[in-house]
Amino acid sequence: MHKFSPGKADRLENIDRYRLLEPEQTLRRFGLKDGMNFVDIGAGTGFFSRSASAIVGMNGTVYAVDISYEMLNVFRRFGVPDNVNLVESDEFDIPLNSATADIAFLAFVIHESENINKSLLEASRIIRPDGRIIILDWKKQTEENGPPIEERLALNDLLMQIKEFNIIDSGDLNPSHYFCILQVK
Repeated sequence: MHKFSPGKADRLENIDRYRLLEPEQTLRRFGLKDGMNFVDIGAGTGFFSRSASAIVGMNGTVYAVDISYEMLNVFRRFGVPDNVNLVESDEFDIPLNSATADIAFLAFVIHESENINKSLLEASRIIRPDGRIIILDWKKQTEENGPPIEERLALNDLLMQIKEFNIIDSGDLNPSHYFCILQVK
């Protein structure tokens, strides 16, 4: 599977992406609140982690997890808020304690996973028993932005693969992206 290149990190920070995804409003929509612990798996440049930091405040913690040291360095250039911990990780072995997070957030990374179930099982390990896994990803359609259609994962294909989880909600996030909210059974 193809992984997003750190050499293209500037694409993650363009104004059109902020307008389309509205990171603070999106995170609030999915229930992120003051005092929560939030794990951003595949945090990249910190696009969502910085907004999460503002929402959870000093009573909460954000763990910005990425497999790429280079991407975490891009995040560092933006400045790392006091309540954010940068975590370099292997894809299937996140160096966080079990039951650390209220929310494990996977934005635009599940289509890159070599083993979706293994990725989601690791995400489920780090959430609390009542925690949620939130997935955002690209719709399987041809468009100018994002990965080629053959690298995208349709929402229905994702839903068919996740038997170990309760699907709380799923649907369209915007014209290009979908969401899926999961809890462990």
